Amino acid sequence: MKRLLRQSGSLVWLFIAAAVAGVTASVATVAAAHLFGQAWSCITGKQPQDVTTRVIRDWAIVVIAGMTATFLRKLLASQFSERLQARLRERVAARLAHASAEAMHTWHSGEISSRMSGDLFHVEQLVRDDIPQFIVQSLTAVLAATYMFMHNWLLTLTSIAVTPLLLFVSSLLAKPLGPLATATQADLAQASVTVQEGIAGAEVARAAGINGVLQHRYESSLDHWLDHSLAAARQVAKLYSVGTALSLVPFVVVFAVGGWMILRQDLEFGMLIAFIQLVNYLSFPFQEMPRLIGKIHAETAAAARVLELLDVPQERTGGITGNLDTEPLIEFRHVTFTYPGMPQPQLRDVSFRVARGHKVALVGASGSGKSTVVRLLTGEYQPQAGEVRVGGVTTSEWSLQALRTIMAVVDQDAFLFDDAITMNVASGRLDASGEEISAALEAAQCAFVSGLPQGNATGVGEAGGSLSGGQRQRIALARALIRDAPILLLDEATSALDNQMEQKVYAAITRGPYDRTIIAVAHRLSTVKDLDCIVVFGDGQVVEQGTHENLLKAGGLYARLWSMQHMQEVPHA
Repeated sequence: MKRLLRQSGSLVWLFIAAAVAGVTASVATVAAAHLFGQAWSCITGKQPQDVTTRVIRDWAIVVIAGMTATFLRKLLASQFSERLQARLRERVAARLAHASAEAMHTWHSGEISSRMSGDLFHVEQLVRDDIPQFIVQSLTAVLAATYMFMHNWLLTLTSIAVTPLLLFVSSLLAKPLGPLATATQADLAQASVTVQEGIAGAEVARAAGINGVLQHRYESSLDHWLDHSLAAARQVAKLYSVGTALSLVPFVVVFAVGGWMILRQDLEFGMLIAFIQLVNYLSFPFQEMPRLIGKIHAETAAAARVLELLDVPQERTGGITGNLDTEPLIEFRHVTFTYPGMPQPQLRDVSFRVARGHKVALVGASGSGKSTVVRLLTGEYQPQAGEVRVGGVTTSEWSLQALRTIMAVVDQDAFLFDDAITMNVASGRLDASGEEISAALEAAQCAFVSGLPQGNATGVGEAGGSLSGGQRQRIALARALIRDAPILLLDEATSALDNQMEQKVYAAITRGPYDRTIIAVAHRLSTVKDLDCIVVFGDGQVVEQGTHENLLKAGGLYARLWSMQHMQEVPHA
């Protein structure tokens, strides 16, 4: 709760104001009970009418003040809750937007979504309802007990004699709820992850006939969630039933002892009425506190899960900007890199250079380290040994924001926003004109757009699901081209295209008006054979590099790969 209040910043005054209103309501509650008892004493004792009228008037004023304070408490607590939620959402979104690649690879999007929905709902209940209610009920009970003790210590002591037992039982039964709530939310998050994967991979699941496997995973997650939820429900039921039973004890004591004291003429009837009202504020918390404490335990656990998102490691800030006129523009110097948690390095002693304006292809077998080169260039990761230099400056020295400004990246899994084609392309540069968007689509060979129902205003669906893989890749390429960045990184960016269309795309972006440095990770060698240089990777190392003709003459790995692909592409007689 302390950290939640720290996160609220200036909003904490809303919480404090709500607490003050709650204190006022508690004081008014006890004062109203006192005046109500006095009114009964005036009536039964046949006090003068003006005295009775004044007491009833004061009672009405106090009741109205208490109702107003209760209204303000709920209003201010709701304001605090909604604004705190908005602030947490903003800060989590900002944190995740600048999270390091290593950190984000440890989180599943379904897990994050679960925390930002279900867990935040529990945070809302915690700060809007349950914490204020806990404060008000506790304070009212303390004030009621103080008032009762000041007016009749014997009756008060006998009515609260069971309090230590009630508190001990409540605490004992509430203790397991925290771990159970954490486990319940974790299980629910895992179920959300499974559902999200099932939706995202529905086509793959249907094609592979593994729908049953996904269903089994989801049911298993729900079974675990149900087990923990039922265990928590049983614990809450125990708390509630014990609290209800024990809350009757103070009433029985007050009626019995108070009646006996009235018969002995040691207590006025009006004071007994006041005690009966106030003992309700002692017994009711004991009835509700177990349930409330259980909810607070669960909601605190949910709050901790939300706050964990604010601890996600972020990318570094600051840095310098390199000189893009430096030669070579890009250089790998004896780079060795191992992904976190992996036993073997993905790159080993890799060295190569890319001159400004040159078009370079990275080729080799799957898993040989080509895509890792792109991740190192964009600063997502830093090598454990060696240097990656851009514009004469290592990527560890570059300002990451500035570094990514000079680069446009298109990868194999082209992600599109659920928006119109125009807006997807314009997301590469928000101030792009309609003519520039059309030119980028043309350069990316997106002629298919004109045949769509609404042209480039056509929506692409969730993650571009209404388009084919090749269409998504070409729109993503147009989005990269419109940035007009000096460096274009293509990581299997045209893998979903046929050979002829892929060659048209490469011809357009390498020979057209877009004069930029290009590094293209490619599988189909015939597409990149005319580039300035080809760097061949094998088992995480650069095994050879040169032009297409020179590599064929060398007769090495590239020549063997070319021969294998050429045989597959040439139709048999």
